[in-house]
Amino acid sequence: MTAADSVSGQIAARDRAEISSLAFLAEASAVLSASLDYEATLTHLAEVVVPRLADWCVVHLALDGGALRPVVVAHTDAAKAEMLRTLQQRYPVDPEAPVGPGAVLRSREPSYLPDIGDDLLRSLAHDDEHLRLLRSLDVGAAVIVPLTTRHRTLGTISMAIERGRSWSTDDLELARELGRRAALAVDNARLYSEMEVAQAEAGFQAALLQAQSEAGIEGLLVVSPAGEMISYNRRFAEIWGIDEEVLASRSDAAALAQASERVVDAEGFLATVRQCYEQPDTPRRDEVLFRDGRVLDRYGAPLYGDDGAYYGWAWYFRDVTEQKRTERALFESGERFAALARTLQESLLPPDLPDVRGVELATRYHPAGEGLDVGGDFYDVFQTSPRAWGIVVGDVCGKGAEAARLTALARYTVRAASMQARTPSRILAMLNEALLRQNSLEADDGDERFASVVYASLRRTRNGISLAVSSGGHPPALLVQPDGTVRPVGTGGTLLGLFRNADLVDEALELHPGDVLVLYTDGVTEARGPDGELGEEGLIEVLRRCAGASAKDLAGELERVVLAHQGGVAHDDIAILAVRAC
Repeated sequence: MTAADSVSGQIAARDRAEISSLAFLAEASAVLSASLDYEATLTHLAEVVVPRLADWCVVHLALDGGALRPVVVAHTDAAKAEMLRTLQQRYPVDPEAPVGPGAVLRSREPSYLPDIGDDLLRSLAHDDEHLRLLRSLDVGAAVIVPLTTRHRTLGTISMAIERGRSWSTDDLELARELGRRAALAVDNARLYSEMEVAQAEAGFQAALLQAQSEAGIEGLLVVSPAGEMISYNRRFAEIWGIDEEVLASRSDAAALAQASERVVDAEGFLATVRQCYEQPDTPRRDEVLFRDGRVLDRYGAPLYGDDGAYYGWAWYFRDVTEQKRTERALFESGERFAALARTLQESLLPPDLPDVRGVELATRYHPAGEGLDVGGDFYDVFQTSPRAWGIVVGDVCGKGAEAARLTALARYTVRAASMQARTPSRILAMLNEALLRQNSLEADDGDERFASVVYASLRRTRNGISLAVSSGGHPPALLVQPDGTVRPVGTGGTLLGLFRNADLVDEALELHPGDVLVLYTDGVTEARGPDGELGEEGLIEVLRRCAGASAKDLAGELERVVLAHQGGVAHDDIAILAVRAC
């Protein structure tokens, strides 16, 4: 064998390892995005990990107070899997231990134990029986990775291999990446679960409010034109706290004097009554606020006979204090629901844009309606090599949970693919394969999951900024030049996730100083107002007016125009990403 053959073989082996790692991560991503039931998702993930990456796997989730609860146990050997479960139940993880899941949870850093000997097992064992069970597992090495999000550590994944098997550096990095992706899936699932609870609570409160309205017990008072209380019920006396002597006198003036002492605005209360008595022409309804915090719904109407004669005034009173509290709780529940939706949506978008020398980046994102649901629009910008970056804007089908998991699958598949492929068309082809694989896994529900995506590869060269753009069924990117010229880039291409051989092509261009490449979703062009949709022509006209502006100003003006065109309320999600050469 020649030296060239040896080098060639090493390169081929490395390529096979990279492809295997990418396939493993793609499969893991598909599993993690397949369900918002995080315990079921983690169970399926463990089945992927064992035996491809480890001989056994245990997933712990953190509880309030720092304790760790085992939710998934998997082993290549069914008998040893049962032994692992027994160990977890009989000897819970010590959150304060210097080694193990508790230590990883506290440090938020992975722990690699390359050689687990008897001394370590003795230090971990609680008693002789515990030591015997640990030895019977025949563990050679272990790695524990945290499930860490931007805000907290949700738990840990412990993976181990038996003696005679070893891990490479790439395997350990794979374990770390697996922890990051699993953490995102668990966090999204928890957020969505909280959203569903908030939504259910809002529905219950609305139903309760309706029931209270229908079954409310009212106080009743009828007053003659002469000021005599002709009729009243006990509820009226209870609501207002009218003394028995006043009730016996039948004097409306005496009752009003006593009632006015109990309300916040006595003068306004009495003025309203006088106006009703002096001008008994139309019904009157308002709310009365008591000094003790109660709220009363007051309705009054004049009483006329068939002959047109005026017989007096009827008052109806209902204590709506609890209803008002419920309305407030309902409003706050809706606010919490919207906040949860925003949090979940933000977790699917990059927290910050990278700094790219010679390039200004700007984004705008606006959810549809009041932002009470998770949309399918997304964008991302990330570095793929020292002088290259990936830029992506997409729109997945569906809303809510379906959109959340498809967005996560699309975004992280594109990131993984861009580490292996260089051309945008190949990266989109790999995303297409991932979506098709996801559809095949969920073929029973009859739904097809698809996405439109535009991907741009940006590279800094000696001559400036070069771009390659490819579109998978997405609206074309638009190049805006300083002189007002606007032209489409990356047109055509088929939707991703529907066809095995997607039609995808690359278009290359140079970005000169002052040029801006604008990527967007169909919420921009399909913004509908009284005069119809904004459309591509309307979009181009806005961009012509913005020629020469900064990326930030251009994106902001485009968002303003799109919202104004539809009366300030977006009927579909809006995502805008502007790339300007400086």
